[in-house]
Amino acid sequence: MIKLNVLGNIAILVDFDGTITSKDTNVLLVKRYMNDAIKHLLEIRDKLNYMEYLDLLFKEIKISEKEYINLILERVQIAEGFIDFYNNIKNNNIPFAILSGGFDNAIIPLLGKYDIKDINVYANTLKFDGCNITVNYFHGDVNCCDMGPCGNCKVKHFEKFKEDNYKVIFIGDGFTDRAIAEKADIVFAKDGLLKYCSENDINCIEWTDFNDINKVIFNTMSN
Repeated sequence: MIKLNVLGNIAILVDFDGTITSKDTNVLLVKRYMNDAIKHLLEIRDKLNYMEYLDLLFKEIKISEKEYINLILERVQIAEGFIDFYNNIKNNNIPFAILSGGFDNAIIPLLGKYDIKDINVYANTLKFDGCNITVNYFHGDVNCCDMGPCGNCKVKHFEKFKEDNYKVIFIGDGFTDRAIAEKADIVFAKDGLLKYCSENDINCIEWTDFNDINKVIFNTMSN
């Protein structure tokens, strides 16, 4: 196991869905509200940019904000070892932020369920009009990185931290993490992101849960 000395000007940036959480909240919604239109959307997803996909997806999902939040709170849990990871970050005064291609409507209530209320969250926002949903994007329709228009560009957030001369550690698992994984100083990758890093010769550290990350960064085991 590689050991990292957490010394100097380090910041840690972490994806949310499938990384901090036990399951992806958007995948949960897709499975819950699957219909023929969503099935077709999944078939053509590779032909769409991320914003086009989300806009079409949420036209098909009819749910109130209260129902949406309750679904997340009932069906999604925080990943193993994250609470200890969060406490280690606080104890070491390390700058930390969540970067998500998902939605703060889900992130903030779920963190609050675990009494986590002081993390900077950079995410998109769902706007509810009864059961009709539109997506309010953090960065808007900007070709900001190799992903094309991605709504909330993780590379843009990364660059802000680099401007302050931080050595940036990024932790992620999926598609929206690819562009930042190509730039971060240290990458922890699993699942689809691990496959992408392996196929594209991107140095990364494989992980399964935050117990692994605690051991590597803080040289501690979670309780």
